[in-house]
Amino acid sequence: MSVNRNRPHILVLPEDDANSRLADGFHFGVDSVRQRQMQVLPVVGGWEAVLERFKSYHAIRMRRFRNCFMVLLIDFDN
Repeated sequence: MSVNRNRPHILVLPEDDANSRLADGFHFGVDSVRQRQMQVLPVVGGWEAVLERFKSYHAIRMRRFRNCFMVLLIDFDN
């Protein structure tokens, strides 16, 4: 489900599939109104890829959409 970028919202950028499942579990545990304010993005594969994707794409968009907050979900397991 996509968020309304003009309202306060959270984007979660997971490192791997385990982190994506963790974020999905949290996301679907909240009530339906707040589900539209949070979006779990596709897995990027590795903590370095998370940082690169954030810097090259999301940081730029966050300057345009001031109501956006990002969670970089990294577990440093390897």
